[in-house]
Amino acid sequence: MSQSKKPVIIVAAVLAGLIILPLLILFLSKFAGGGSSADGLEPAAVSQPGSGSLADFDLRQLEDRAKELLDGEIADAVRRGDVSLDFVAGLNSEMQRAQDAISRRKTERAESLLKGIIASAEAQLKMLALADQARSLNESTYAELQKQDYLKGAFEKTYREAVETYNAGLNALNLGEFQDSIDKFELVSAILGDLEARSIQQIANLLESAEASLADDKLAAARAAYEEVLKIDSANTEATEGLAMLTAIEGIADEIKAIRALEEKGELDAALKQIDALIASNPDNAFIRKQREQLAEKILDRDIGELIAQADSLEAAGNFDEAILALEKAVALRASAQLQERIGDLKEKQKVARLEQLLENGFNALKAGRYSAARDLYKEAVSLEPDSKEARTGYEKASSLYLANIRYDQNLANADKYIKEGRYPLAAKFFNDAMAARPNNVPPSQQAEEDRIREKIEEQSVETPVVIVSDKRTYVSIIRVFAPERFRDKELSLFPDVYTVKGTRSGYRTVEVELQVDATKPNQKIQVICTEKL
Repeated sequence: MSQSKKPVIIVAAVLAGLIILPLLILFLSKFAGGGSSADGLEPAAVSQPGSGSLADFDLRQLEDRAKELLDGEIADAVRRGDVSLDFVAGLNSEMQRAQDAISRRKTERAESLLKGIIASAEAQLKMLALADQARSLNESTYAELQKQDYLKGAFEKTYREAVETYNAGLNALNLGEFQDSIDKFELVSAILGDLEARSIQQIANLLESAEASLADDKLAAARAAYEEVLKIDSANTEATEGLAMLTAIEGIADEIKAIRALEEKGELDAALKQIDALIASNPDNAFIRKQREQLAEKILDRDIGELIAQADSLEAAGNFDEAILALEKAVALRASAQLQERIGDLKEKQKVARLEQLLENGFNALKAGRYSAARDLYKEAVSLEPDSKEARTGYEKASSLYLANIRYDQNLANADKYIKEGRYPLAAKFFNDAMAARPNNVPPSQQAEEDRIREKIEEQSVETPVVIVSDKRTYVSIIRVFAPERFRDKELSLFPDVYTVKGTRSGYRTVEVELQVDATKPNQKIQVICTEKL
């Protein structure tokens, strides 16, 4: 056999061993002992009556829990393909060892193994639950992005931020960083909520402006407002109908003004005669026909109103027969008009009361810094009464503060994370970002967290002496600190952070040493020497 073929054969033998070993373990776990369970796990030894103890009972509970996890949730996860066979084989092997320890009355050993199995299984299930949550959020967030795709033309920057944040969350999901992906998807939801609130407010303002312009016969201004609405929401029916109405008005504006003047004077019958004459000369004009329908409805409302007023007056005077007669005439003009009006009044009162409650609760939540609750309350108020300026303004403000609060919480959490890792410059960066997004109302617990992080960053903001020891034959360097050089020892003053110290030497394996500089640990010393020949 040639010398060059030996390494290949050795590698092949090792790989074969790695493949066969788990299968051998599973085989032994299934057939060893004769009385194995369906999953190859030997039952725990049962104490004889009179020989048991509290430790035996506790072990029995641990063993039952471990079996429950392996035979239940973990087995289900394996069938779904969420857990690897290698992981399950490892747990089964540990279970076999635990049961052997039980049979030999090695209580402490068995307890340690069972607790390890349970901890590993529960940790794996927790990770799977987190993964399921992240995947679910991925789908709902993607659907919401598609739903609000029509706004990207009018709010390009904000929509792009939402897309980029979603992409970052998707990347984290693909990398298995589930909590990070969840945070990113929740941030996208907050951004889209803020975007929706802003668009609702702008559209409402433009439609109000268009209506005001129409009332003043400023047709060009009304057209411009409707067109701006369609730039934001091309499917807005009110703006589309408004533009169609403006087109229909062109050429007969003076006649329409005259008819409206009669309407304003209350001369509805005279206005109806003029609009009928206008229809005769413009039979294909849908706008005029619509105006006639509206005018006829006004006349009907007038007649019904007069009858209802008569009925109310007669009822107050105790003349119930004449009151009933007046209401019957009103019903004859519009079927069940009286009943519908009464129902409508009740609904309107209910609506007004609910709106007042939502606005009050939303204001209190906003004042207390409960921005998520405030956003939901104001959103419901906007849904209930889109024309309420207070509701729209509150929804926009609460959504904006909710978004800022999420950014504040996440940046503060990142600052704390990098402090724990010793990455103080990154911690300072995220802390500054958190302060930039800091809401006005911060609870005492958050204030204390701010103070703690600020104190830690300030404590780690001073240069700290560090000594690097070498052998004067190894070239030592630190990226962005000093270029490769040889020395026996080198004294440095570095700001606290995590540095990578690299040592190189011709003919020797390169070494890299992580140096975590901590201002609370002065006079730190590390050794960087290349000692392993190639």
